[in-house]
Amino acid sequence: MRTYFEPEDAEAFQAAKDLLIRRCAAWADDRGHTVDPFVLAAALDFRHHSIDGRLGYWTTGLVEKFLLSHAPRTLSITAQDAVDLPETLRLLVRYLHATGLADPTGDPLADLDAAITKTGAAFPTAMADERNFGPAKFWVMTATRHGVDPTDGPTMGAFLEDARAGRVDYDDEVLAHIAARHAGEEFDRTERAVAQLPVSLPPEAELASVAEHIPVVVRLRALVGWIGDGRALTTTGNIKLGDARELVQLLDTGDTLDPRIGEHVSRTRSSTELPGLTHLIELAKKIRLVRVVKNKLVRVAKAAPLLRDSLALWTAAFDALPTLELLVRPDSWAAEHTRMLDRILDEVLPDVLNTVYGLPEPIPVIRLAEGVWSACTEAFYLDALDPATAARWREGVGADLRRLLGLLAEFGAVELTVGRPDPMYRADLEQDEPEQLPPDAKDRLRAALDVGADPVELVSLTPLATRAVRAHLLLEGRYAPLVGELSDAEPAQLLGMIAEHYSPEMAEAEIAGWLTTHGGRERGLPRLLDGVRGCPFRTRAAAMLDVLAQTAPDRSAFLHELRADQRLGPIVTQMLVDDGEISLDELSPEEGLRAMTEQFIHLLEIGGPDVVADALAEIPADQAHDTVAALLTSGHPDPTGLDELRTLAHAQLGEGRPGRAAVHPLAGVSRSNHRHGKRKGRR
Repeated sequence: MRTYFEPEDAEAFQAAKDLLIRRCAAWADDRGHTVDPFVLAAALDFRHHSIDGRLGYWTTGLVEKFLLSHAPRTLSITAQDAVDLPETLRLLVRYLHATGLADPTGDPLADLDAAITKTGAAFPTAMADERNFGPAKFWVMTATRHGVDPTDGPTMGAFLEDARAGRVDYDDEVLAHIAARHAGEEFDRTERAVAQLPVSLPPEAELASVAEHIPVVVRLRALVGWIGDGRALTTTGNIKLGDARELVQLLDTGDTLDPRIGEHVSRTRSSTELPGLTHLIELAKKIRLVRVVKNKLVRVAKAAPLLRDSLALWTAAFDALPTLELLVRPDSWAAEHTRMLDRILDEVLPDVLNTVYGLPEPIPVIRLAEGVWSACTEAFYLDALDPATAARWREGVGADLRRLLGLLAEFGAVELTVGRPDPMYRADLEQDEPEQLPPDAKDRLRAALDVGADPVELVSLTPLATRAVRAHLLLEGRYAPLVGELSDAEPAQLLGMIAEHYSPEMAEAEIAGWLTTHGGRERGLPRLLDGVRGCPFRTRAAAMLDVLAQTAPDRSAFLHELRADQRLGPIVTQMLVDDGEISLDELSPEEGLRAMTEQFIHLLEIGGPDVVADALAEIPADQAHDTVAALLTSGHPDPTGLDELRTLAHAQLGEGRPGRAAVHPLAGVSRSNHRHGKRKGRR
């Protein structure tokens, strides 16, 4: 049972969604509650079709967004029919926590419960307000109000034609409001972000110690100290030339005063000719350390705490970088390709940093350069450039990127080296996929990254920048796991998250940290094993146990010790067979039968009832009856899985009819009928 699926993995997500709905409904029924499968499906779709796609991740903000924005906009049911929607969401969230599927980086259950209660009070009004509808829902609800069945294609088509012809009564102002809002949302559509690998960071105190000595932090503090009670500016609002000369020396900005070109000395006439100093002052203004008052540069009193906190000061300066003119100096000449890149730098720079973030090895700069050039070709119309000019511009953009990375290195954000790249950076160049780079870009990369090629420039993020980029990712709603953040998680949550999102190396570090926090391996390991035993989904339990076995000093010995475990035995048997540790011939009849039952339950969880029904349909009827009877009496430790197999087998074979039943009980995961019309297939 996974809680994360790539957008293109639609079938696997649908099977998991059906399973979750089926199990959640049964769980709620056992406790005297009723859930609406339609609402459960809508909530799971809401999380799947999000920037991070984590089904088990819920926060108070997401609760509010689902109840007051998403549901009113997309669910084509009346406010009266949706009256129980908040309570169904509450039961889903409680179920996720009860089964260990809840993402531990989300908000605590008590906070979510309170948010559902608070937001639920405003939900009926939000659901009834037509101005909150999406365009599709507006017409579906309008058609329903006029007695038209929206699921009847021809009838609905005729209704819409009548609407266009002015023969349908509806609120023009409401529709105009919806259309205007929808048009704006087209430019703010949330798409699934690339999944990020877990990162490891030094302690905050260590990072603060590093930031203390970063030149930009030292210079900003010195600048504010120099300003004192205020410094007068020129009539044009710039630093006076005399002050600028003093600051260049004091702050070591790297600017050259009165530069000599051959035999000629070019006198510096304005502080604006000093890019290092200009950028530093603009940066100080941007992060509100200083401001201009009555043509004087003065300190911002409220910034005193920020100045004292070196880590916060560096981070604030780093966050302001994309908004500064890093490539093009004001009122100065720059190549066309440089101006082009500078215009989209606020988008390109975060993309570059996000690309480098979390990579286990430094990435070749040339790979970033090809990506940046692709961004330029998408943002600007460059087809009119002749091949020679296009090549020159592309090389120029690459040089601009290298200059930008140099600035970031001085800033303490990246580390630049020269060496041979890790093979991972050329492994994908032989793949022929639609979303890959253009053929000419691939050819250039193959040549530059060939095993026999010269060493290339490499770049990686510093821990300071990794911390700052991660904060940005989290702010965007993306998942950016950090080794150590699960140290207080419940065992099932810990192992489930690691199984879905962590590399083997990071998994070992995360589990080791958790064990240290919980009394070491001797005390912590039994708790982790109990977490696996308590997982109600066998596929998830298998993934959790596999992760735990990978971190064991001796995987084989670890698994063999668990072979006789009543709850874990069938999973362990399958793992030992897959590892080549034992053969099927070595299994006792009882062990082999439980292992076969395990496989059927896995098939049911991953593929769904139809896949199991197909498997049974391929077996001769008399053998199928015997097989199912043996599975159900195998002594397998998963009663829920056995009950579902029993229900499915009864529908498939119960009355002796071969072939698949027209409808089996496990297939109905959403209501097809409701008091005010059909729900199935509407959102």
